[in-house]
Amino acid sequence: MKNAQNKNYYLSLDIGTDSVGYAATDENYNLLKFHGEPVWGATVFDAASLNTDRRTFRTARRRLDRRQQRIDLLQELFAKEIGKIDPRFFIRMEESTLYP
Repeated sequence: MKNAQNKNYYLSLDIGTDSVGYAATDENYNLLKFHGEPVWGATVFDAASLNTDRRTFRTARRRLDRRQQRIDLLQELFAKEIGKIDPRFFIRMEESTLYP
């Protein structure tokens, strides 16, 4: 029986999101055998649950926040000129959702 502790070998791993592949080779890159079988293979796991719902809500919230920031910037830029023509324009615009 050979002493495996004195033998040099390489262990290669391919770690993915749903699997781990492995192989063991000697210094000349020949596959090693354990109990007569080559030491290589893969272990596949169940797919991880994705947080697509949370991501969708977060993306929508950020999109709406950016839209509101753009509207606020436009109102700030044009408030003086619009106020000369119609001082209540922005007030009516804000309250327009309250009326059918």
